[in-house]
Amino acid sequence: MRIKLRLNRALQESVKNELIERGIEISEDAGLILTEEGYNSGKISCKDKDGIVIVEMSEIYYVESMGHDVFVHTKENTYKTDLRLYRIEQELPENKFLRISNSVIIKSDVIKKIRPGLSSKFYLTLKNGDNVDVTRTYYYKFKEFYGI
Repeated sequence: MRIKLRLNRALQESVKNELIERGIEISEDAGLILTEEGYNSGKISCKDKDGIVIVEMSEIYYVESMGHDVFVHTKENTYKTDLRLYRIEQELPENKFLRISNSVIIKSDVIKKIRPGLSSKFYLTLKNGDNVDVTRTYYYKFKEFYGI
């Protein structure tokens, strides 16, 4: 059996040694992942046309799901990731990122302009020029987050 570990540094070595003693192989390409609750690596593995790119969470402007694909948008680039949107949301710090629709999570400090819309919606222009919408489902949560 092979396991990939996603643990904070303080716990990583002791768990790794315990698993190895029990005959379990630790591997980065394993299908089974052991993750500590609250674990946050601060990075997301993404892909672009040239290969794999590691994106720091501090560089993320927003994350968007389109069908079965999830895209990570930074100031200048867009990358595809194999992670699901809900999984990324679990890893992002709640005080810095906010879900604004079923398919979009934004970083709280990248909004340039907020325009109210009809039917309890907001239209956002981000600092990188992209536009995203706050849907009715997330309207009140957005207002509360920003004190609007």
